[in-house]
Amino acid sequence: NAELVIGIYCVKMANSGAMEKAIELVKKATDADNEQKYEEALPLYQHAIDYFLHALKYEAHGERSKQSIKEKCQQYLERAEALKKLLSKGKKKVHSSDGGTASKEKKPGG
Repeated sequence: NAELVIGIYCVKMANSGAMEKAIELVKKATDADNEQKYEEALPLYQHAIDYFLHALKYEAHGERSKQSIKEKCQQYLERAEALKKLLSKGKKKVHSSDGGTASKEKKPGG
């Protein structure tokens, strides 16, 4: 997994707790994303980005390491934004247990 390789590289370069936490969260986020558990993946991406930014500001050493972190942040930010849009569209409809969709609004008396 290319993300893992870059993450491991960044950990070696920054040797930081924030970077390790960011990578841990990104692994969980991408796993949830791949399993189409988007509501679970979104906050994981968001928290990972926070940790990457912390590492970028306080822990990254060298331009190569900083650039790698910036690129990953951009990638995960774009994915988080895409998930936000997807989830906001999905909230307009509620899926029923039989696979159909139903409106969120209840009929009067029902």
